[in-house]
Amino acid sequence: MFVEEIPRAGRLRFEEYCLMRFVKRFLALALAAWLCCAAAGLAGAEYDMNQPQNLDPSHLFAASALLVDEDTGEVLFSKDSRVRMYPASTTKIMTLLLGLESGIGLETEVTIPAEAGDVPEGSSVVPVKPGDVTSFEDLLYGFMLSSGNDGANAVAVLVDGSIDAFVGHMNRRAEEIGCEGTHYVNAHGYHDAQHYTTAQDLALISLEAMKNPDFRKIVAAPKWTMHLQRDGKAVEQEIVSRNTLLQTGDKYYYADCTGIKTGHHNKAGWCFVGSAERNGMRVICVVLKCEEEMSKWYDAARLFEYGFTRYERVKESALIDAAWKRHYGQIQAENADPQDSQGGTLALNLSISEDADATVPVVAGSEAALNAAADRLVSVEWARDFAAPIEADEVMGTLTCAVDGTTLKGTLTAARAVAAKPEPTPTPAPEPAEIAPVPQNVEPPAPAARHRGSGLVVFVILAAVLSASGIAVVAALKQAERRRARARRRRKVSRGRAQGTPRTAPQTQRRRGTGW
Repeated sequence: MFVEEIPRAGRLRFEEYCLMRFVKRFLALALAAWLCCAAAGLAGAEYDMNQPQNLDPSHLFAASALLVDEDTGEVLFSKDSRVRMYPASTTKIMTLLLGLESGIGLETEVTIPAEAGDVPEGSSVVPVKPGDVTSFEDLLYGFMLSSGNDGANAVAVLVDGSIDAFVGHMNRRAEEIGCEGTHYVNAHGYHDAQHYTTAQDLALISLEAMKNPDFRKIVAAPKWTMHLQRDGKAVEQEIVSRNTLLQTGDKYYYADCTGIKTGHHNKAGWCFVGSAERNGMRVICVVLKCEEEMSKWYDAARLFEYGFTRYERVKESALIDAAWKRHYGQIQAENADPQDSQGGTLALNLSISEDADATVPVVAGSEAALNAAADRLVSVEWARDFAAPIEADEVMGTLTCAVDGTTLKGTLTAARAVAAKPEPTPTPAPEPAEIAPVPQNVEPPAPAARHRGSGLVVFVILAAVLSASGIAVVAALKQAERRRARARRRRKVSRGRAQGTPRTAPQTQRRRGTGW
């Protein structure tokens, strides 16, 4: 039926019906679009920093995520951050860290080893080829920005001699950092069932790596020109970072982003470890297993913006006060009186004459963040040593905080007096004995002469004693011999009588024969 054939009243109702359907569909589509935008957000979108933004795990596309303060490691947001996940090429964060810790100078000329060509099919590459010659710096920039598996293998062999040795090095370093859910089997992150990590461990590794100035420069670079010598010819390769948040003019560009690394394979999904800094606030986010590439950019932007609302700004006086309470509230006086009622412990009072306008961002309500900022920005200069005596209200030192070109000082004074240990009472020396006067004009004998005379007397006495002893011994021996001779004669005479022999004849004859 044509519209013209519809009665006028019917045509009006029909046109009204069509208009209402159009309005309803338009409103439905507009509402759906608004809900999508509200759910997804926009990378780099402006947020009202005075109103804290709420973030729920369901707002993120990622299966696992974490946000931490870069200065303290304090967790600002977590979504299943301890669940084991596949890291994909975020593995290269550890590879780059070990390369920089290896001691190989950035300007060192290196030759790409044969293992660089031994990468799985479908791998992302720098590309570099075995035998290429380049600087170690070019290699590190090249493999990190391009996410080249060939470059990661080259770094592994250059650092530890073989890929297996390097993988062992990676696992040991992860354990040193405090990772509890990480295990590596290669240097680049290509999928392996035994190659896994967690969002928490990736954050720990990134916190450690970002302490290295060279690491920070490499991961923040949007592009790099790599210089090679290949087959005797000079080659230049323009390397563009896969981190879209760093690319000016890109729809996902995020001005506050300072790194770090993307990752992707079918099992791991789309992954990103990012860092951002705004007005002194520094955060690191980890996003693992997004189903779409753009999802990781949305999630990273959400986490960054949420993180920046978690800070408050504190004055220099608050930092000085925190440092005083933590480190300089009391000292131990040296050489204190043993009778001191507090054992020489001395409290120090803090006085700050005026405050400054400069402020520092710290995680809101976090004592750990406040203390970390105080440790970083407050220094002490002692006015004297800690040896007693110390007077009450005596100036002991000065605390200084410097922020944005301003300097604030706090004075440390002694809360009480501390007496010194008393000096020991000296023992009186004995009175010297009176020495008899030496007779005039009489020279005492020389010590050597007296010594020789005494020795001669002793020698004479010993000789006399020995001579007398010898004479006595000889006399005693002779007397004993005579006794034995008489005893023999008696025995012989006794035997003769027993045989009937007259006594006189043998005796006379014996005396004559023997000459007695």
